[in-house]
Amino acid sequence: MTNKSVNEKSVLDRLFAASEEASIPKRKVTIDRIDLSFLMSGLREGEIEKLEKRFTNVKRVRGEEKHDLDTKRFNRALVAAATKAIGGDEKMKWDHPDMLSTFKASGAEQVVKRVLLAGEINQLADVVLDLSGYYDSATEDEDVKNSYPDEE
Repeated sequence: MTNKSVNEKSVLDRLFAASEEASIPKRKVTIDRIDLSFLMSGLREGEIEKLEKRFTNVKRVRGEEKHDLDTKRFNRALVAAATKAIGGDEKMKWDHPDMLSTFKASGAEQVVKRVLLAGEINQLADVVLDLSGYYDSATEDEDVKNSYPDEE
C-alpha cells in the first residue's frame, strides 16, 4: 500500500485497527504425523516478552549478568499460548481438562511436550514467530530528501 499523503484520521484509524485482536494474523497448520490442524496466531510483543522473561535464567559470571533463554521450554510455551484451535475446534486447546488429566500435566506446555515431537514444536514456534512479524521486513519507501527543514 503506497500512500504519498495520508490524513491524520486515516493514520489513527489504521493504528487503532492494528491494535484490534482481529488484525493479528492467524494460520492453520497441519501436523501430518497426527493428521490434525492447529490454528496458530501471532502474539504481541508483551506476550512474547513475558514468556522470554519466564524462561530466561540469569547467572552472575565474573560480576556480569548472563541471560540464557531456555529455548525448548520457551518454544513449548509459545506454541501453547498461540494455539487458538486444534482440529478446527476453538474449545480444544492444549490446556483442555481431558488432556491435562490424561497426561497428568500441570499445564498446557507439558501437554505440548508429551504430544508433539521436538521438531514439530520448533516448526509451530517458527510459525508463531512468523505470524508475530519476526521474519517480515518492513517495506522501504524511497529515500526522502529535504523532507525536514535544515537546522541552522
